[in-house]
Amino acid sequence: MLAEAQRLSLLAPVALYDAAAFLLASSGRALPALRLKWPNDLLAPDGGKLAGVLLEARAEGEEVSYALLGVGVNVAWAPEGAAFLQAYAPLSRREVLEGFLLKLEALLPLLETPEALLERYRQASLTLGRKVRVHTGKGVVEGLAEDVLPDGSL
Repeated sequence: MLAEAQRLSLLAPVALYDAAAFLLASSGRALPALRLKWPNDLLAPDGGKLAGVLLEARAEGEEVSYALLGVGVNVAWAPEGAAFLQAYAPLSRREVLEGFLLKLEALLPLLETPEALLERYRQASLTLGRKVRVHTGKGVVEGLAEDVLPDGSL
């Protein structure tokens, strides 16, 4: 169903946020304040990008032929201006992957309860309550990000 595929673009960043927060807390070190930047980036406390999620789906009407989920996490290294998880705790790529997949599986039921998923996303969001600038096919739109809707739009 198309609506569930759209919600997957919100669920995956929440799973990534939960996994990173859990892994960092489990390391015994001070937990940094991680946040989600709309629509799909995980940010470090200094604003550097730790990870990102992309979703590609093919749909005809309400029927989804496929959905591909791509996740990139800076574990041991990051390009200039970005951040990486090992700066906060000695985590392996395997631990990060396992943590993400476990959280993603645990959160899958939220695809059936959009309001619960939206609430989880809102709690982790850095974007809501801030001025934003979005480039659309019709031009640039600026305004205050007040909420995220079930389709992932602001």
